[in-house]
Amino acid sequence: MIYEKRAFKKIPKFLFKIYSKKLIKSYKRYQPVFYDGQLIEIADRDCIDRWNLIKKEIINYEVKTLVDLGCAEGFYVLQSAKEFNCFSLGIDADFSRIAIAQNQIISERIVPAGFMFAIMDEDFLDKLPQFDLIVFMSVMHHIMYTYGEDYSRKILNKIRKKTKKCMIFEMGQSNETKNGWSKSLPDMGDNPHQWIKNFILSTGFSKVEKIGESSSYKKDQKRAIFKAIP
Repeated sequence: MIYEKRAFKKIPKFLFKIYSKKLIKSYKRYQPVFYDGQLIEIADRDCIDRWNLIKKEIINYEVKTLVDLGCAEGFYVLQSAKEFNCFSLGIDADFSRIAIAQNQIISERIVPAGFMFAIMDEDFLDKLPQFDLIVFMSVMHHIMYTYGEDYSRKILNKIRKKTKKCMIFEMGQSNETKNGWSKSLPDMGDNPHQWIKNFILSTGFSKVEKIGESSSYKKDQKRAIFKAIP
């Protein structure tokens, strides 16, 4: 009888592991994920290299609070909580990615981190509190080709107001011609990195510095990664 009760208590954990494994394999991930104590690094993005750039700024600015806007599977959120005990929040509008991110907190006992399912529009940003460091990567080009450059500038201006110390920024470029959306972006000319830097500065950031590069989604171009100071 005692054995049966113990066995029954293990069933929810067993089912959760099966669910997590199936969810991880159900679509193409952007980021590495933690599963059963191990980091599964197969993903579409150069996340480890990007994390090393973010990590330097967490140390430089003695970051205590971090938010990742468009966090996907939550790798940067989880790493900042695990390595630096940052109060870390991830926000995304993709249900499957947020589900995987949340599952990692439960299965790996990662604190202090959390995730929120939300649409990142002007109203949402107005309600968002300030954070020491904001990660805003691989999102802005989607906003720009959907709503235009002026609206995108408004969004980034609102993000600046929520940035206490530093923002880490990266976006798709008009020279990424393997993506259909590249034609719907403003023409960034022969130097997209400089165009993007000027765009960030136009939203009120006092200083913008290129801190690295990473491959684009289709691996056909190098995107710039910037540090922006409010």
